[in-house]
Amino acid sequence: MSLSVTHKKIAANTIYQLIGKVISLSITVLATVIVTRTYGREIYGQFSLMQAWPALFFVIVDFGINAIATREISKDWSKAGKYFGNILLIRVIFSIVLMAVLFAASRLFPYSQALKTGITLSLLLILTQALFTSTNIIFQAKLRYDLSTIGYLAGYALILVLIYFLSQAKVDVMWISFSYVVGGFVTFVVNYFFVRSLGVRPEFVIDRHVWAYLLTSSLPLGLMFVFSQINFKADSLLLSVLPVPSFLNASNNEAVGLYALPYKIFEVALVMPTFFMNSVYPVMVVNMSEGKEKLKKTLIQSLKFLVAAALVFSVLGYIFSPLAVSILGGSEFEASIPVLRILLSGLVLYSVTQPLAWVIVTMGYQKYLPGIYLVSGVFNVTMNYIFIPAYSFYMSAVITHLSELLILILLIITVRKIWRKTYAA
Repeated sequence: MSLSVTHKKIAANTIYQLIGKVISLSITVLATVIVTRTYGREIYGQFSLMQAWPALFFVIVDFGINAIATREISKDWSKAGKYFGNILLIRVIFSIVLMAVLFAASRLFPYSQALKTGITLSLLLILTQALFTSTNIIFQAKLRYDLSTIGYLAGYALILVLIYFLSQAKVDVMWISFSYVVGGFVTFVVNYFFVRSLGVRPEFVIDRHVWAYLLTSSLPLGLMFVFSQINFKADSLLLSVLPVPSFLNASNNEAVGLYALPYKIFEVALVMPTFFMNSVYPVMVVNMSEGKEKLKKTLIQSLKFLVAAALVFSVLGYIFSPLAVSILGGSEFEASIPVLRILLSGLVLYSVTQPLAWVIVTMGYQKYLPGIYLVSGVFNVTMNYIFIPAYSFYMSAVITHLSELLILILLIITVRKIWRKTYAA
């Protein structure tokens, strides 16, 4: 594959993912406006917790298997059916077990019965995410994210319809949250059809060798994802149970809502490096076999593009933060404006850490990643536990960036070490 064709495929697949995300974001924005304007920040906080519980554990079901499977299928397409079928079986089993554990765990939190019921229903998002993520292995290996985007949009179109009618009926907010579960199943059905159209016939026969290889190979990457997710989601759960400082004049649910609104915008801003690296990773795998100069060139070009994009988005985000919060939440969410500005000001950190982490995976040294993200995860939870009672979500936003800065420092040290080791000659 020529360099120009490769660049075009990376660009096209990044754009396909961004199109899907922009449309799904528009629907999510609409849902946010509906919930905040119809139910207020207290109920929006409950809605955010219903979404946060399953979101915190998405990566446990993924567990880095996608990266390993994509690498293997990219090298040998004949393995696609066997890997896809076995991964679906692994994830369905893991999802069911995880949902049962989380159901029991949620009973221990000091939530209302209605909130606990909403969380229980929303836990099915773990299963829908697992199914959707599995189909993306095939699309990533073939650089056909256009097909994934179609399925993604089909699911979100249904979510939009459900949210509209449910909000008109003013049903309990738990059913607004549950509409994402229904849409997720539709996405999987559409994507499964496209996977088969690419000639993949999943083999639903347990292959112990495949299971052992995937689970052992993905363990370092999976642990990295788990600890990384702790950095991003643990603060919301801590905000829901730790004391709220008196100057906020808010309940725990309101504090969660005031933080969740700007954090949702921040997460959307992070899709650029995520989607871009989804497209670049298969190319890095090929570059690895072609020599260090090609791999180095791809890495540097990726870093330059992502850093430039992050700087532009940070400046624009800082300027338009008041407008964004006003549109999404209204005057009730004025306290969210400085939180959004803090979060968007650190985007450049994430534009550097993602390429560095993926080049480590490409070079086969993912065993170093869990330790890096564990250190950051412990730092994040400890700092939030200490500072939330005094400074609430304002300090949580700062701690998010400090945790990522710690990750960046450790990643740079690791990349330098393994680069010298791999290309010593």
